[in-house]
Amino acid sequence: MQTEFAKGLLDPNLPTPDGVVGPGGRAAGKRYDVYRNNVVVSLTEALASAYPVIQTIVGKEFFDAMAGVHVRKHPPKSPLMIYYGEDFPAFLTKFPPVSHLGYLPDVARVELARRQSYHAADAAPCPPEKLGNLDGNKLYDARIVLHPSIQIIRSRYPVFSIWRYNSTDDNSPIGKAREITMISRPTDEVVMQNPTAGTAMFIDSLRADPMGVAMDKAKAAQPDFDLAGNLTELLSAGLITDIK
Repeated sequence: MQTEFAKGLLDPNLPTPDGVVGPGGRAAGKRYDVYRNNVVVSLTEALASAYPVIQTIVGKEFFDAMAGVHVRKHPPKSPLMIYYGEDFPAFLTKFPPVSHLGYLPDVARVELARRQSYHAADAAPCPPEKLGNLDGNKLYDARIVLHPSIQIIRSRYPVFSIWRYNSTDDNSPIGKAREITMISRPTDEVVMQNPTAGTAMFIDSLRADPMGVAMDKAKAAQPDFDLAGNLTELLSAGLITDIK
C-alpha cells in the first residue's frame, strides 16, 4: 500500500489507492488529492529555492509549470531536500519548451554548483609561510590541497554574466563570449568568480597533479599565466588548505 500511495502522489492520473479512507471508513479521495497537490507544490517550491535565477529568467508561472513536469519525472531520491533537483540541469537539456534558451542548462549547473559549494565541508586555510618555505625543486613537486567547496563550471555561453545580471544589482551588459565560473565557500558566504582559462586549468589540474605539472597545463591554456599571482590569490582567499 505504501508503494501505491507514494506512486499516486506524483501521478494525478492514478486513482486513490485502495485502503485510503477517512474517519468512519469513508472514501478519502478528496483528502488524498489535497495531499497529492501539497506534495507537488512543496517540491516545486524546493526546486525554485534551489534555482532562483532560472525562475527569474523564465518567469514564475512558466517555472512552476516546468517544475511540475520535472517533479513528476524525477521524484526525490533522498529525504534531505538540500539534494533535491540535482538532475534539473540535465532535465533542461531535454525539455523542448526551453530548447531556444541554449544557455539555460549551464546556468542551472552554476546554481547547482553554488548549492553544492555551500554545503561542502569546512576546511582551515593553509598558513602562507608553508609555501614560502619551499624552494624551487620542492615547489615544482608540491601537492596543493584545495578547499573542498571549489567548483569550476565551463560553458560556451556567458553564464557567469547571465547569473550576475539576474541575481545581483550589477546590470553590466552581457557579451557573447563563452565564460568560466568558479564557485567557492572558504568561510560563510559563497563566492562567485570569473577566472581566466589558465586559472581554471591550474585549479582543475591541482586536484590530481603536482604543482609543476599544473603550472605547465595552465600555461598551455594561457601563455601569460602568472603562477605567483595565482598562488597568492588562492592563499589569501583561504582556498589552499594544505601543501604536501
